[in-house]
Amino acid sequence: MSQMPKLMNLKETAELLSVSRATLYRMQKRDPRFPPPLHLSPGCVRWREDQIRAYIQRLTPTAPGDQE
Repeated sequence: MSQMPKLMNLKETAELLSVSRATLYRMQKRDPRFPPPLHLSPGCVRWREDQIRAYIQRLTPTAPGDQE
């Protein structure tokens, strides 16, 4: 059985991305590749950790020869 992904709040997501909360909101607004948040209830927004980590991987350039 697969494990449920960790859900991160705004602060945790911003910390994982090493950006401020304001920058996180700008990234979400301007980058269509940015993972959408989950709106669990009014005022309760979370991001899936696995989707944020995949987003970071897509942004990380790979050097020639780093491919497996």
